[in-house]
Amino acid sequence: MPTEIDMKIHKEIDSNINYIKDLLGVGETFDVIFREYKVGHRRAASFSINGMTNDMLLSGIFQDMLIFNQEQLSINTLQKLFYSHATHSQVKLVDNMNDAIISMLSGELIFFVDNEDQVLIFDARAYPIRSPEESNIEKVTRGSRDSFVETLPFNTTLIRRRLRDPNLRFEIVKVGARSQTDVAIAYIKDIANPSLIETIKERLNNIVIDGVPMAEKAVEEFITGGNRWNPLPKVRYTERPDAVAVHLLEGHVCVLVDTTPSVMIMPTTFWHHVQHVEEYHQNPLIGSYLRLVRLFGVILALVLPPLWLALVYQHHLLPASLSFLGPHDPGVMPLGVQFILAEIGIELVRMATIHVPSAQSTALGFIGSFMLGEFATKVGLFGNEVIFYTAIAAVGAFATPSVELSMAVRFFRLILLVLVMLWKFPGLIVGLVALFLMTVFTKSFDYPYLWPLVPFNFAAMKDVLFRLPMPSKILRPAILKPLDKDRQEK
Repeated sequence: MPTEIDMKIHKEIDSNINYIKDLLGVGETFDVIFREYKVGHRRAASFSINGMTNDMLLSGIFQDMLIFNQEQLSINTLQKLFYSHATHSQVKLVDNMNDAIISMLSGELIFFVDNEDQVLIFDARAYPIRSPEESNIEKVTRGSRDSFVETLPFNTTLIRRRLRDPNLRFEIVKVGARSQTDVAIAYIKDIANPSLIETIKERLNNIVIDGVPMAEKAVEEFITGGNRWNPLPKVRYTERPDAVAVHLLEGHVCVLVDTTPSVMIMPTTFWHHVQHVEEYHQNPLIGSYLRLVRLFGVILALVLPPLWLALVYQHHLLPASLSFLGPHDPGVMPLGVQFILAEIGIELVRMATIHVPSAQSTALGFIGSFMLGEFATKVGLFGNEVIFYTAIAAVGAFATPSVELSMAVRFFRLILLVLVMLWKFPGLIVGLVALFLMTVFTKSFDYPYLWPLVPFNFAAMKDVLFRLPMPSKILRPAILKPLDKDRQEK
């Protein structure tokens, strides 16, 4: 990047041209476009990135700029071009070489004029983009079918379309010394807690790394703080603009990273990960039922296999009415080993399903569920009960729309199985208590992860367990300390 001497734009256009050509390797890399012009009696030059600018739009801009009386541009040429001839709405004057180069590498066109110490920057970007489609992770039977894409301005537009609030803010921060990735902080100015906003902005500005090509996940690991080895998700990811809009109205802050369709919602609690947009497109009673079923599925996914295994190891703890529980055909391997191998097998099938082409995923799923599962029981490698309880746990883990929580539940289930193999039922109790304590002491941006259960808040607990009717949602979540607590404006 430029030295302190080179920070300002030189009045001699050749100095600017030679500097940029040398820095960006014009002639070595084919995608940097350099063009020279005549503006009045002065030389002019532009730099842009091939494939990132709208050529049709730029052609119209330069046609307007070239229709003038050349003598009128003999004095203050750049200012006259900017105010009278650069008719494009997104154009600015910059006097810093660093800013100009970053703008160009972001897809904008920079325009130099000889004997001027400023540069015109035209935002005529045309990124490769796909159309908004329904999210594969957060599908709904009713509701909108659009979701975020990989282009930041399109994503902010999808949110702005749902929140026409003049206090909605999108602040841009550049992250990565080399990647210069655009990261937008979204919040509603008169709702969100200013200290939360400042904390997130400060942590983003303190990121010191060359680049974040993995986008949102790399940014998350820098800004969440605390124990980064804790698998509990401390932010909620969503690809739905309506979900982002709802959380912004509650007082949350959202972070959008360019090149990714996933938006981070922060802070988050455990309960955010067991809620789904589908609940709000159903009757409140049906929505509450769906939420409770989803929570029950997550609990089953965590405790069912290790609980069954612990009871099998200590069968005398079962009451007479449950004496039927236990393996009728245990297989040739120890039950604990069977569960571990079954968990690994499910993960392998899941990963393979993601990596193979879509046309082959159905066949792969058939192989994993039928050939591996059924034939493994027939040859005596696995017991039927092991396959059954592992399948229930797998389905329960997929009930949550949060991929991160689902992965954490599967990891914790594996740990509990190992503890049960070592210490039987006491191992399960110790594991569950340790997991509960870890969850209690986990914080997301200094907010309790289990709120409103710990610390307990009865009114808020009703709202997270049940899908309450919208007219009853009078106050925003107290834990966020919003500036405007009342949701029903008079």
